[in-house]
Amino acid sequence: MPACLSPGRMPSRELKLEPAVSFKVGRSTLTTRQLEVLRAVYEEGSQNRAAARLGITTPVLNRYLGQIETKVGTGLLVASPRGTSLNEEGERIALEYIALSRRVISEKGMVIGGTMITEEMLLRALTAADPKGECDLIISDDQRNLKDFRAGLMDVLVLDDPLYLFDLEGVKWQEVATDRLLHVERGARYARFMYGAQRIGFRHLESAEVEHEIVQAYRSPEIMMSSGLSFFINESLVLRRGLKLKSDTDPAKLAHQINAVYRKETPKVRGLIAALRKVGERV
Repeated sequence: MPACLSPGRMPSRELKLEPAVSFKVGRSTLTTRQLEVLRAVYEEGSQNRAAARLGITTPVLNRYLGQIETKVGTGLLVASPRGTSLNEEGERIALEYIALSRRVISEKGMVIGGTMITEEMLLRALTAADPKGECDLIISDDQRNLKDFRAGLMDVLVLDDPLYLFDLEGVKWQEVATDRLLHVERGARYARFMYGAQRIGFRHLESAEVEHEIVQAYRSPEIMMSSGLSFFINESLVLRRGLKLKSDTDPAKLAHQINAVYRKETPKVRGLIAALRKVGERV
């Protein structure tokens, strides 16, 4: 005979638990779907790609964005020649949502950010400090990495440009290596390499009252070298790529720190910092 059940009781079954995010802007609560729309626009950088990612048409995406703006009571979009994207307020909401989403998901490892300049150093350090491969490594430029770090999407950020430390509050940091810029001078027209402490190079020109104009940004050092423009580039990257360059400025005048930035010092963070410093001594 089946077991008798007490009135109002149901057979026990496994409950499905899913972390949920609640998000208020002013007095209005945005739905998860609305937040995912903002997140998609931010991460994809294109309304068409965001719509495709969400499985909706672009007109439907635009209606979502209009509803969100009405709900929060302010514009969240900005138009440019490249299309329509989130403005500063829209990005702030998207980043806060991304950070909150990440915090409700249990993660076993850390997320570390670096650039083309520090990639090899990070790979070597993680081989020693993360033998189980639990950490995620994100390679981008300093500015994009800083956005993710401020949003809580990164645990440790290795910065090429030490000047960014002045823009950060409530963080800890340690020097893990030093590097130098090489300066190739071909006239007043300059390329800006997307990685490294470029601001140190251009501040050097300003302090020496050298006339210059930045006319093009490059991500590939080889293409930049063949551009005919003047430029700055990290000595460590040049050596690692086997490139042959002679600096027109003493590199010692353009030496700078590479720093690891973090908020909370944990055993994993300490282990990574120690490994980075050890590798940095050989860079």
